[in-house]
Amino acid sequence: MNRIPTLDGWRGIAIALVLFDHIQYSQLLHYAEPWTQTGQHGVTIFFVLSGFLITSKLIEGPISLKRFYLRRFFRLMPAAWVYLAAILLIDRVSGSHLTSLAGVWSCLFFYRNFTGMIGGGITGHFWSLSLEEQFYLVWPCILLLAGIRRSRWIAVAGAVGCAAYRWLYWAYYDRNLLDNQSQVRADALLVGCLMGLLFADPRILSTITRGSKFCALPAFAVLLFCIAHCHWLAPLYESIAVACLIAATALHPSSVFALPLSFTPLAWLGTISYSLYIWQEIFMLHHHPFVICIGLPIFALGSYYFIERPATRFGHLLTKEPNPKWSEVNKEVAFASRINESN
Repeated sequence: MNRIPTLDGWRGIAIALVLFDHIQYSQLLHYAEPWTQTGQHGVTIFFVLSGFLITSKLIEGPISLKRFYLRRFFRLMPAAWVYLAAILLIDRVSGSHLTSLAGVWSCLFFYRNFTGMIGGGITGHFWSLSLEEQFYLVWPCILLLAGIRRSRWIAVAGAVGCAAYRWLYWAYYDRNLLDNQSQVRADALLVGCLMGLLFADPRILSTITRGSKFCALPAFAVLLFCIAHCHWLAPLYESIAVACLIAATALHPSSVFALPLSFTPLAWLGTISYSLYIWQEIFMLHHHPFVICIGLPIFALGSYYFIERPATRFGHLLTKEPNPKWSEVNKEVAFASRINESN
């Protein structure tokens, strides 16, 4: 009851942008138009959302690194490991050379975004998971050591530094396989983290609530501009626009921009977005639309209901907090309540 439906809607939009990009390329072997290359923009939405939600949950109570990492492990790794095991098995049985051990190791140890074509395209989408996990090996420690106020400035400095570096070397990194390295993409995560930190202050949240209703339309225009003109790298202002849209729709759920995000099929798509993202690439090898449209949803649903959800629950059970005040459910309630009170 205390979930924020618009956030599931944003996940749904993000995975739809990724799938539109990948299915289009699998069918045509090229992009119909430059602006139809939407995958990177979907990942940017995922990054901003991830930074926002993880930071918001971390600062709701005492930060426990052990609890955080165990829950992240059981939330993400089981579905990813089953996928990697499946493609290795298919590869060895069929001799199709879908991937390599080097590619699998790069996924398991979170450096896939630096290995280019090693391991083949069938594990290429693990670049975003690798970047996120690299980031979350560091960010909770920064929060724990620096505190909320200092972490705000660290997030700002990190995002601006990343954007400045990307701008200086844009011509080099603005291409496939180089556009996904951490030093040129981490600012989207930091923008989301900064938003989560700002939401933690009731006075700042009140100001954001009043101003966000006016920024949705210009932010949407900026996002459309980036989709039309930026095809590999995402500039800093795209991440800021996404953050503004997420804030505006979460804080004003009855607005014209927020209502479509609560559409049940879109929110449901967002709910299973992780399993869809994990399993998509193996189906892109088969150019027949029937295989993609039928096989991918079946495997994604199976992964979500039989791997992802049970593993997540087990992770929560394994790290059940001794103080019920800071249970995960109460964190979700407090987060949703804080947003509702600001309206």
